[in-house]
Amino acid sequence: MRQLGSVRKVRSSTYSRNVPVHAFSMTIGDDLTLESGLEHQLMMMLDRDLDVSWLVAQPFLLRWSPKKSHYPDLLSVRVDGSVTVWDARPAELQDIDFNWKVEKTAKACTTRGWRHRVFPGLSGAEEVNLRWLSMARRQQPWMPAATARLREITHGAGATFGDIAAADEGGYLLSTLWHLAWRGDVELDLADRWSEDTPVVWAGRS
Repeated sequence: MRQLGSVRKVRSSTYSRNVPVHAFSMTIGDDLTLESGLEHQLMMMLDRDLDVSWLVAQPFLLRWSPKKSHYPDLLSVRVDGSVTVWDARPAELQDIDFNWKVEKTAKACTTRGWRHRVFPGLSGAEEVNLRWLSMARRQQPWMPAATARLREITHGAGATFGDIAAADEGGYLLSTLWHLAWRGDVELDLADRWSEDTPVVWAGRS
């Protein structure tokens, strides 16, 4: 599956509905060329999932007739080898033609043991928060030591982001906290408004 590459070159013109996005993916360690900002949202969601091991944009072409064809937007592979094919389209733009192609694409995926999903997009708050976390996606040399310090500070219940900021010197703890939130080691609801009162909750801690 890692030999699979994009089969379509994404271009933009005066009459294009979408603006292509060239985005770096931590999952594949390279750029992906995406058709729209909505696909970029989807890529960031998948890039954050540590169980996703590979991503391909515009992975293949399905053709049903000379006038009916479809390029799915993204393909993701999980560490267990399972494959999901994605189409990104806002709910209000999922018309009859799109839904027909989704049905046909899902059937084609099923024959290969793959799944098919439609991504309608994030809310405004979710997108802003995801973009914020994505700025901390790269692990830095100080983060293992800072992570150990964070666990000391947050031992027991009730620690907040404000507590981390108060204990921070040089920004090392907060930058590490945002990185851990990107990875999912620290749980944050993307739909929430985060503040100094936001609790620090480690994944798996009841």
